Amino acid sequence: MTPQQWHAAVTIRRWNAQPSDDQLAEITRVLPGYGIIVDTGVDRVRLEMTIEASTVRQAADAAVRAARTAHSQAISSAPEVTALRVITAEDHEREISRPHPMSLVGNAEIARILNVSRQRVEQLARENEAFPAPVARLAAGPVYTRGSIDAFNTGWQRKPGRPKTT
Repeated sequence: MTPQQWHAAVTIRRWNAQPSDDQLAEITRVLPGYGIIVDTGVDRVRLEMTIEASTVRQAADAAVRAARTAHSQAISSAPEVTALRVITAEDHEREISRPHPMSLVGNAEIARILNVSRQRVEQLARENEAFPAPVARLAAGPVYTRGSIDAFNTGWQRKPGRPKTT
């Protein structure tokens, strides 16, 4: 089989201490092809790279090996791999040229989802630390992902009625 280009994303558990800029640069330098590090905002980090291999299996093995090598050289420890995604470079280019639409909501939609007024949504956004950050702020107001609002709603402990005055 003829070798081809593959795009690989290896997700690892985030390291305990924040790595230095030099360590991050070393990881990206060691990753094959065009290597980047993506902070996923949780306890995971995604290392993305370009691999040349004949099969998807060979590309997957090479990607995990490369991620472990890069991490070990820069951080001096072996990473815990938690996820792996390998697609052809052609499919990767197609995906990034046509991103998936996001399910976005504004304050009016959030008010309906949470069954509160728009003013209450604005108050929650200001005062509740668990309320998600907007992905954008437009002239019409903040915009959130539907998933982040659904997650907030699941964990939100409502306090019905008005607060008691003393």
